[in-house]
Amino acid sequence: MSFERKKKRDIVCVSMTTWEGDYMKAIVHMMSQLANNHRILFVDYAFTWKDLIYGLLGKSNVPVARMLGLRSRLRTLSTRQGNTIHHLTLPPVVPINWVRSQWLFSRLLKWQVAPVISSIRVAMQQLNFRNTIMINAFHPVMGVALFNELDIAATYYYCYDEIRAANWAGVHGGRFEDAFFSKVDQVIVTSTQLQDNRNQKHRMVTLIENGVDYELFSQAFNSKKSNEYPIIGYLGSIDDRLDYDLLEFLVQRRPDWLFHFVGRVTFPKGMRRLDYFENVSFFGPQQPDDIPKYLRLFDAGLIPFVKNEFTKNIYPLKINEYLAAGIPVISTDFACLANFGNNVSVGATKEEFLNQLEGKIESHNHREVNQRIAMAKSNSWEIRAGQLNEMIK
Repeated sequence: MSFERKKKRDIVCVSMTTWEGDYMKAIVHMMSQLANNHRILFVDYAFTWKDLIYGLLGKSNVPVARMLGLRSRLRTLSTRQGNTIHHLTLPPVVPINWVRSQWLFSRLLKWQVAPVISSIRVAMQQLNFRNTIMINAFHPVMGVALFNELDIAATYYYCYDEIRAANWAGVHGGRFEDAFFSKVDQVIVTSTQLQDNRNQKHRMVTLIENGVDYELFSQAFNSKKSNEYPIIGYLGSIDDRLDYDLLEFLVQRRPDWLFHFVGRVTFPKGMRRLDYFENVSFFGPQQPDDIPKYLRLFDAGLIPFVKNEFTKNIYPLKINEYLAAGIPVISTDFACLANFGNNVSVGATKEEFLNQLEGKIESHNHREVNQRIAMAKSNSWEIRAGQLNEMIK
């Protein structure tokens, strides 16, 4: 089911993430779906001069030629849905996140944003964008810097994490977000906790939860698993959000189970704690299209997050990815997951978590499998984009 086709709008999306990469990104899925009805200019994450140097040295996979303008910064990409996205690579900027002084940070930002503004203006002119909407994807610093600098009819802030609890944005992110709230027309949040918090800061806050690429992840459904030993899996970044005490407990208590981790490693210390065990395997980051072949082997999917100020605001993408494959999901009580009902099992302690996991591994309930798949289908990105499309109309 696709949302009703209406008059196309021109949308500039300024993102904190890159379009391409080896992990799933909510804003990329959302824009891919919106491109079915609207013209999208996706402004990529602004790489720094440090990124550029690493790229020139072969230590980083960044688009050096486009960053330097040796190739056109504006290009056209095709999405999985067969839609068209206009993609803009910005010129490199000076890294300033290390600056703690508010005054100096603001001065440096004003200076370095000039070429960014110029690049976006040129791209909008080339594409003949008119009556344009801007969607700022969790980048309030750039949002404040760009405000009133472009010909924009309305601005939406797409907020999908608690910025004050994010390590990379802890110094300046919160105050810029507060400043941005006073400028934007509407705020979009992805969890009920974020909605409760942002309702106190803006008069128009809309909840649009994360979705799933149902067509992709339903390919991982496997009714005839033949694993010699149960495979317990985790999709996503191996980072500081994970409860490594819990994971170590599970791995030690069930040496007869295999534990598979599929995703990039940004917290090597945590990986080293688990890599010591023979029943643990790390498969590194994978392109989205390759993930189902790993997920297809899972007998259960884990959401082993620690409980803190950052994680309590998360709506994990991986929940619906697991459910689309029909496998049981076991989570810590890091946030309220009541909307998932019995489709997600929650363990508040290590012992409860293990008991829930053992119970699901031992049971093979076809009705529960069908319920999981049905829930994932009802949470597709197509449906989520339909909600955002209603706002834009």
